[in-house]
Amino acid sequence: MTFTVDDFSERNHELLSRQPVTRRSLLLTAMTAGLGGYALEQFRLAERAFAFAGGIAGKAGVVVSGRHLSFIPGAGDVPRNAMAVTAQLVSNTGKLPAKLRAFVDVGDAPDRYGTQVEAGIRHLTGQYAIPGGPVGSQFYAKAKITGLKPDTVYHYRVRLSDGTVSGDAHFTTAPAAAKPFTFTAFADVGTNTAPKDPKFAWHQDPARVTQANGTWPNAVFDDNGYLEDDPIAGDKPTDRTPAATMTRLMGTQRPAFTLLAGDICYANPSGTGLPADDTTALLTGKAPAGRNLFNPYVWDVFLNQIEPQAAFTPWMFATGNHDMEPMYGNTTYLGGSPTHGYGGHVQRLDFPVNGPKDCPSVYRFVYGNVGLISLDANELSWELQTNTGYSDGAQVRWLTETLKRWRAPGSEVDFIVAFFHHCAFSTAHNHASDGGVRAAVDPLFTKYQVDLAVQGHNHLFERTDPIRHGKRTRAAPDRSTVHPETDGVTYVCVGSGGRARYPFRPAPGVKAPPPKGVTPKGEQKLPEGERYRGHKPNGKENTTSTVTNSYFWTKERHKPKKDNAAPTGERVPEAVEWSQVRYDGYAFIAVDVVPPGKAGDSTTLTVRTLADALPGSHKPYKEIDRITLKRKSGLRIAH
Repeated sequence: MTFTVDDFSERNHELLSRQPVTRRSLLLTAMTAGLGGYALEQFRLAERAFAFAGGIAGKAGVVVSGRHLSFIPGAGDVPRNAMAVTAQLVSNTGKLPAKLRAFVDVGDAPDRYGTQVEAGIRHLTGQYAIPGGPVGSQFYAKAKITGLKPDTVYHYRVRLSDGTVSGDAHFTTAPAAAKPFTFTAFADVGTNTAPKDPKFAWHQDPARVTQANGTWPNAVFDDNGYLEDDPIAGDKPTDRTPAATMTRLMGTQRPAFTLLAGDICYANPSGTGLPADDTTALLTGKAPAGRNLFNPYVWDVFLNQIEPQAAFTPWMFATGNHDMEPMYGNTTYLGGSPTHGYGGHVQRLDFPVNGPKDCPSVYRFVYGNVGLISLDANELSWELQTNTGYSDGAQVRWLTETLKRWRAPGSEVDFIVAFFHHCAFSTAHNHASDGGVRAAVDPLFTKYQVDLAVQGHNHLFERTDPIRHGKRTRAAPDRSTVHPETDGVTYVCVGSGGRARYPFRPAPGVKAPPPKGVTPKGEQKLPEGERYRGHKPNGKENTTSTVTNSYFWTKERHKPKKDNAAPTGERVPEAVEWSQVRYDGYAFIAVDVVPPGKAGDSTTLTVRTLADALPGSHKPYKEIDRITLKRKSGLRIAH
């Protein structure tokens, strides 16, 4: 029996939502997995998803889980001839047979795998056992498939030497010449299923966890801490699992790839890059002073959650503050390491390695006529300074050279899209704008005419008017056409990927002051409200694009005692007029690119914002904003 991507996605969502196993679902799995299907239904989540995806278990009791793809940029930074495949290898013991080998079989159809590529197996354990929590032991098979043809569909499966075989999946390589395509993006995702620590890893897990067979309570390591007044996931929900739903909805857009702008799965829900300690997780919901909560098995849930899309479509990740995991290498504040706390990501994911040295999550690639850049905002941040400055300027120098190259004669790049975590421009209450990120990127983005910046960190959606040198150049309401070469950069925050939402700013006052000399007038005196297509103002909120009491983070540094907390900057009030669209729910963007018919013709990049289960819409998602970026193909700038 053959299942489509949509079938796989729907079934996987049921498993992650812990739907009861019915006789029908049991038979469905048995049909998919053969004789091993019934037994696999009695195992944990990874085995169940493996079975439904067409996997057949071998002799060693190991299954393939959480497959995901990543581009491997080649000549000209274009990923047309190679693809990276990573999968988790899950066992009930936390060990693999000593001589077990892994392979990726590749071909032009599910039954015609003509090429075999051996995958390296990585064992990820961490530097120490987590106090009050589990011990980590996870295995990943990683392969690079090379010698591929551009714009070609390839089928693949992961196979182990003991006879274990995953189901079939497929991908399409980047085209040799620009053609219309769509990509999707979001940030701050997490999971809607609590992690389940395998029995071999219980170590110092709390009794409440071990009595639940290793499953942690809700809202400790997952996203299920939604407030009652959340219009989507609250006490009258239209969607109880927005993080899982976002991935499914993005699949409806048939993207060529997906960008995730940091805060990937929240295995570290504390988010300040300090040592792991779970001893107070169930007592206070927080880590002890100077420590962070951490559970590596959140990654198992997340990789299963995205597999229905990521096994077929490359996912490209940037790193956020919740992605600093010192379990796998110290952050700068803790003394530093070559991976700066991203060592686990190097094993679990597949970052391209064409960025500056020792900056694992900084890289670039070109798809069609679009150049895309992943930046590490942790290294630039003035708000959270755990990893600030670790590259000693190398990241900004590399960014400058990349932008210069893509805007030079002979480049085939028309649009430039950067994605990173901390916002250079946002008005959200919790984090607003990071002055360090802004100081690094705004001058360069202005000079080299970057078209679109995709941000996260603030758990909501916000789009700016076009900005040059920190200032709005013009208003760009819904359905506008922007000309980036003269109008400037459009910044979007898509931290609306599933983690519990943040509010916008309260009314100007002592706790949320405007800058000195600024006096709010009219609506500006009210709490900052939403502003999007279809929104009906209640007269009690500021629905203008001007926010007089926003703020940015400055470099002035609080220096807490060692082992107490991570250093942070200070808030500086600012009044802004560029906050064009605001939505305090869950949403992602779908970006449609139409290349020019010939050199010198116009080319467009249209950003559509799709909101999840908007109350009253009676639809799974609804478009709430659209903006088109338009430029002349081949337009270059003097350096």
